[in-house]
Amino acid sequence: MGIGNTTNRREVKILLCLIVISPFLLTPWVHGDGIGHFGFLRSSVIDRDLDLANEHAYLTTHIKDDAGGLPGYLLAYSDHQPGFHAGYHTPEPDPVTGRVPSNWSVGPAVLWAPAYLVAHGAVRLANLIGFDHRDDGYGGLYYLAIALTTLACGIVGLLFACRLAGCVAPSREAFWATLTIAVSSSLFYYLYLAPSHSHALTPLTAGAFLIYWHKNRHSSRARIWFNWGLLAGMLFLVRWNDIVIAIPIFAVESVRLLRRPHPSDSGGNLRNWVGCIAAALVGLFLVASIQLGVWQFLHGRPWVRHSVDTLQFNPTGLWGTLFSYRHGLFTWTPVTILSVVGLIRLFRRDAELAGVSLGVLAALVISNCAVYDWWAGSAFGMRRLVSATPVFVLGLAVFLDDARILWARRATLAGRFLAPLVLVVFGVWNVLLVAQYSLGMISHVDAVALSTIAANQPKVIIRLIDLLKGLLS
Repeated sequence: MGIGNTTNRREVKILLCLIVISPFLLTPWVHGDGIGHFGFLRSSVIDRDLDLANEHAYLTTHIKDDAGGLPGYLLAYSDHQPGFHAGYHTPEPDPVTGRVPSNWSVGPAVLWAPAYLVAHGAVRLANLIGFDHRDDGYGGLYYLAIALTTLACGIVGLLFACRLAGCVAPSREAFWATLTIAVSSSLFYYLYLAPSHSHALTPLTAGAFLIYWHKNRHSSRARIWFNWGLLAGMLFLVRWNDIVIAIPIFAVESVRLLRRPHPSDSGGNLRNWVGCIAAALVGLFLVASIQLGVWQFLHGRPWVRHSVDTLQFNPTGLWGTLFSYRHGLFTWTPVTILSVVGLIRLFRRDAELAGVSLGVLAALVISNCAVYDWWAGSAFGMRRLVSATPVFVLGLAVFLDDARILWARRATLAGRFLAPLVLVVFGVWNVLLVAQYSLGMISHVDAVALSTIAANQPKVIIRLIDLLKGLLS
């Protein structure tokens, strides 16, 4: 069997694993950030306008009522009351336009739109033939449509990450790294239990950008740079802060292009670089103009006007983003420590890819400190770094491969079972942490000590068993 066939079979296994567990975990509901993202979709499709006042009024008062799926039923037993931020989700009219403002990205609504339109058509058709389903754009099939779209996009993003990892590590390690990050990181929560947020969509945009760059790196063709611009525009459209992911790549490619010997005169490199940059900017603007146009309409200017004082650079957030008990990356998602070690080890295999990957992670971490709430408010882990999922998969695949080679010298069997063991240990810990979080056993906003989380792990198992017994009885 060829390497390509082996890789494809392992990608199918990833797909099946993530789909099989979805009926037990997928929670079609809209809350938190999802209020802002979903508002664009419902308003444009059902009301055919961008007056978000009625969407915000409804969504902020029906958070639990419309939740579906098995976890949706379990929400009734949760000690946590899903809330919303008054400044963001019930904002005052914009002082310039008089319209309800929004700082949310419209990209999620664009991605959800096809499935949402199908759901709306199915509901209207069902009502025509005698059924009585609500067709107001809320709940039911509508929420299921966006949840399934988010799940599909997240899975495709993970498959992109697996392909990227397979460029520098064996397909077996890329497979286990992908599954491990899917189950053991904050992505797991946003993929299944918060599908109305944008975070689970970002592995798709980040993965597509990184793997396309990797396959076409060192290019001096304007068409390739134009495509990079289009993909950078998708980063911006789905979660506008993710545009920082493109910075390390364009920086590396610009330096390489300017330094490359040119057969013509001494100004050839500069002219070529200007042409490539122009092509990239055109591609970026073509996609980003959707978001800029919406902001122009809502705010009277083509950039976000925050309803609260958000942009406040906080230097202490650098440490907190990584190590704080208040959603810190390494404390909340310890498997990412192995990923970062793997990225450092990657320098021995592909220094450029390692540098770009660490640059992407650094850009996301630093940009997270440009806002006052570096802990990301109510969040499962460091949610603003879910965009780095392809980088985490890449680093973990290299770590697992290096560890396998090291252990194989001493005990072949240990080396073979190391990757599944990492998945089980970190995956079980994270899934139980998700249960704690969802049932309100730990704070969604404040710092939570590791000792508290550890003490709650056996308790949450007992509680889940009791809840399931109650549902089945």
